[in-house]
This record gives sequence, C-alpha cells and structure tokens, in this order.
Amino acid sequence: MFSCFKDKTFLSKFIKIALPVMLSGFVTFLVSFLDNIMVGTVSNEAVSGVYAANQVTYLYNLAIFGLLEGAGVFIQQFTGKKDYDRIRDCYRFKIISSFIFLLIIIPIIYIFGHHLVWQYCKSDTNRNLIFNEAMDYLRLIAISYIPFTIGYIYSTTYREMGLTKYAMYSSIVALVVNTILNLVFILGLKQGAKGAAYATIISRICEMLFLIGLSRLKKFLFFRNVFKPFKFEKGIVKKILSKSYLLFINEIGFALGNILQTLAFSQRDGVLAAISVLTTISNIITILIQGLSVGIGVIVGQDLGQGDFVKARDDNKKLSFLGIYLSLFTGLILVATSFVLPNIFKEIDNEQKKIATKLIIIYGVLLFANCLSIIYYYTLKAGGRTLETLILDTGFMLVVYVPVSWILAMATNLNIIYIYLIVRGLDILKSVLGFILVKRGKWLQNLTIEDASTIVS
Repeated sequence: MFSCFKDKTFLSKFIKIALPVMLSGFVTFLVSFLDNIMVGTVSNEAVSGVYAANQVTYLYNLAIFGLLEGAGVFIQQFTGKKDYDRIRDCYRFKIISSFIFLLIIIPIIYIFGHHLVWQYCKSDTNRNLIFNEAMDYLRLIAISYIPFTIGYIYSTTYREMGLTKYAMYSSIVALVVNTILNLVFILGLKQGAKGAAYATIISRICEMLFLIGLSRLKKFLFFRNVFKPFKFEKGIVKKILSKSYLLFINEIGFALGNILQTLAFSQRDGVLAAISVLTTISNIITILIQGLSVGIGVIVGQDLGQGDFVKARDDNKKLSFLGIYLSLFTGLILVATSFVLPNIFKEIDNEQKKIATKLIIIYGVLLFANCLSIIYYYTLKAGGRTLETLILDTGFMLVVYVPVSWILAMATNLNIIYIYLIVRGLDILKSVLGFILVKRGKWLQNLTIEDASTIVS
C-alpha cells in the first residue's frame, strides 16, 4: 500500500514528470483565479457573466482535448519504443485535425453560443445584466481559441513524451502576461469582463509564440519538416482515428453532460455566483489531476509501448495509491480553508459566500472518489481501451449524473447544498465501476505493434 513511497526510482520518475505538470496546472489556476478575483472587483453580475460565458470555453477545451488525445495515446507508447518518425506522424495528425476543427467550431460559437449562455442566466433575477456581461466576454474570448489550440498542440506533445517542464515554462509566460494585462485592462482602464478577455487573448498569443520558439531553439526533430514530405506511415491515420473518434465523442459527451449538470444547479435562484466561486476554487484540483493523468499516460504508456505489462500493472497500482493519498491531503486543505476562500471575492454577497463555503466542503470531502475515477479513466486510455473510457466517463455522466441532477432540481424542493451532496456522492459509484474495468486487465496492450492483442490477465 505504501510501495509508491518506498520505490525511489518510481517516485523520482513520477516527480520528474508530474511536478512540472502540477506547477503548470498551478500557474494555469492562478491565471483563472486572478481573472475571477479582478473581475470580482467590478460586480457580482460580471463574475456570473464570465462564468456563464466560460461554459462555452469549457466545452471547446474538452472538445479539442478529445480530438487530440487519440494521437497522444500513440505518442506515449511510441516514445517508449523510441520511434520518432511515428511521433512526427501523430504530431502532423494533431495539426491537420485541430485546424479543421477550428474552422468549423468558431463560426458555430458566434452563431449559437448565446443560446447556451442564456440558459445559465435566465433563472437569475439580474439575468439581463449577467447575459450582457457574458456576451461581451464571449465574443472576445473566442478569438483566443486560435492561439490556445496551436500552443496546446505543442504543450500536449511535450507532455506525452515526458518533456513536461517545457509546458510549465509556457504556463509561466502566460501567467506573467495575463496578470500584468489584467491590472492594466481591468483595474487601470476599467474594462471589466472585456478587459479580462483582452488579457487572455494576448497571453495566449505570447504562450503560443514561446512554445513555437522553444521548439526551434531546442531543435526537436519531431517538430521539424512536419510536412516534408507530406505523407503518413501506412495505416497510422486509421490507427489514430480508431482511438480518436471515441475519445472525441467521450469528451464532447462529458462536456455537454457537465454543462447540463451545472444548468440543473443553476435552476435555483441566486446560486450562480456561488457556483462560480466553487468552480474557481476547485480548479486547483487540476494541479493534482493533471500531474496524475500525465504521470499515468507517460509512465504506464511507455511501459506498454515497451511490452512490459507486468511493470505497467505494478506502476499503475503505485500511481493509484499515490492518487488516493494526494487527493485526501488536498481535500483536507480545501475543507480547512473553505471558510476563508469565498471572502476573497469582495463583490459577492454574504449569502452566496455561505453557499460557496458549504459546496467547497462537500467537494473536498468527496475528492478522493473523483480522483480515483479519473485515475481509472487514464489507465484505460493509456491502453487504448477507448470504448471502456466512453462507458466510464460520458456513459456514467449522461445515464447517472445528469438525470439525478435534473430530477433533484425540478422534482424536489431540496436546497442546492443537498442536491450537490447527492450528485457528488455518485463519484463513489463511478470509482467502483472504474475499478472493475481496470481489474479486468484488458488495457494491458501494446499499440505500437501490428497485432496489439497480447494482453496479460
């Protein structure tokens, strides 16, 4: 049970991979946190508006993540095999698919995005003010998706190869630029939510340019001559697509399910600002989740790419226990600070702060179950078990979380606190399902060979 701490080689490898990712996640959290804090100095409506608009951004981020993670699964395993030509093929696939996606999705956001935003605003007494703030922000923030996506292609490839420190450096660049520009646009020029959008756009451009420049400076071969010649290894695109389409469907389905779930919460009047506070605070968990997920992908993925299934199982067990300890520790910190954190948001009224405090406590107490289910998801993904990841993630979201959330919101008079407690308690059931799927052992397969059916049980 404590072998994850006794194995110094494993622990050293995990820290080398995960620590930069966690630091990068912390920096990303700070960017979002500072945005919300500074917007919070404007008005309660501005905080709620930015939160509502960011649901579109949330949907986009998960969509692009789902689109690219199929190629990422192969990059992790090809890195274990040291097959850099195939890594370049996967990187090329990321570029082409993401640019096609951008050409489709950005017009859709400008045409239909307001419908989703309104669903978050309509139950609030100040809905028109919130909606106007949200749309001012959304029309600008959608521009940032272009530099974000280009930078994301680079940063995810670095992480999948275990070069996690470079993604961390780019996050620091984004933090510094975003913080300075927030001070200028929000506090100095009094641009409010629009100012936060301007700062985000410019910081994303700087982050993108930094990653592009770094790849040239370091002369990484897999980033050079990507389209010379313009061809893929026979069968590689088919392999990537066979994993990508289910992962893409999963992320879209999960994002839509999560949006439907938060929409159910927002049916209670006067809770949107409290949910925004919870979301901002709970985003610190991305520090833990990103580190663990990349650690699983790189360590277990490389084990599988090398065909060492025994080591893959052992490393996965250690990572699972490590995740439990880290989530319990992080949850304890959230609970201990839950009475202080909402007070940072000066313009939010006291009733909303009290609700936010209780929501943060529930989130912290049940964090271990959420973390376990995510560990099991990334284990299955590392082995290319995309159908099982779809069942565990989107399947559970749409079949369990969403119906329960809406039934409680529409068919009962329960307070938002009790609704949230019941819904978060479902994470325990999801982690049990994940354990069963991982225990079967079918994720133990090498995707870098033609016949990837050799499995250890």
